[in-house]
Amino acid sequence: MSHSPKPKKGKRSAIDVFFDAVGAMVPSCGPAMRMVELGQQRPLKLGEKFVLLYNTPLCPHCNCNRAKFNEEKAKMRSAR
Repeated sequence: MSHSPKPKKGKRSAIDVFFDAVGAMVPSCGPAMRMVELGQQRPLKLGEKFVLLYNTPLCPHCNCNRAKFNEEKAKMRSAR
């Protein structure tokens, strides 16, 4: 019986760290969508409003969730 090699849990490469840092600085769809969905359930806290404001442009390289984001944001506003 052969065992498949397990991935090693070691240090992350410099490229992984670089892309994580860039990903944290560039607006993205995920946090924006989470904030509008949360804003439909309850009023957003100050920090959450900042996350929504910062991530509202969504991914600068795509508009993958723009229509859904606008729809959800409208629902959030009407829930207030």
